[in-house]
Amino acid sequence: MQVMIHLIVVDGVPLAPNRNPDGTPSIAGSPDPLSLINPNDIESMNILKDASATAIYGSRASNGVIIITTKKGKSGKAKFNFTTQNSISTLPKEADVLSPAEFRNYVNTHGTPAQIAIMGNASTDWQNEIYDNAFTTDNNLSVSGSYKFLPYRVSLGYLNQDGILKTGNLQRTSASITLSPRLLDDHLKIDLNLKGSISHSQVCR
Repeated sequence: MQVMIHLIVVDGVPLAPNRNPDGTPSIAGSPDPLSLINPNDIESMNILKDASATAIYGSRASNGVIIITTKKGKSGKAKFNFTTQNSISTLPKEADVLSPAEFRNYVNTHGTPAQIAIMGNASTDWQNEIYDNAFTTDNNLSVSGSYKFLPYRVSLGYLNQDGILKTGNLQRTSASITLSPRLLDDHLKIDLNLKGSISHSQVCR
């Protein structure tokens, strides 16, 4: 199986590819660098491929480059923005399986004596036991504006997403500070970015 390795560039800074050549995650504990970025902080996303990507970023971009530009502060008074999205996911249809009575009848008819001997009388609906409605909440708070010559943007995000399998869960807390000073009559432009993310995912077991 061939693993496609894409280079990710965030605000001009190249990050590790999403996968190592052997298919393992390049960042321990995270499936890829994109999972560490709050989607609410993304201004634009572009993809370069073929010769154009290799010409700019070298051989490591032979499979393509994902270029991400994050939001920045703009001149003017401070603006606050808060968004929240809440949703519930449900299992649309359970797998069609034998009922407990049908299963016992099949084993009694076609099973070996040893299999028949261990048959019990439980009627557990295992799909009902492992599946449940899943609640997701995604909250983001940001403030942007400028102080004299210094545009800024500060954001906080919190995601808590359950899976329809009862043990599945993803929690991500993210923070971002962006400073974009313009100096020397706008001839010198500087972008300072500080981003952090704490992510915890629990797989289904």
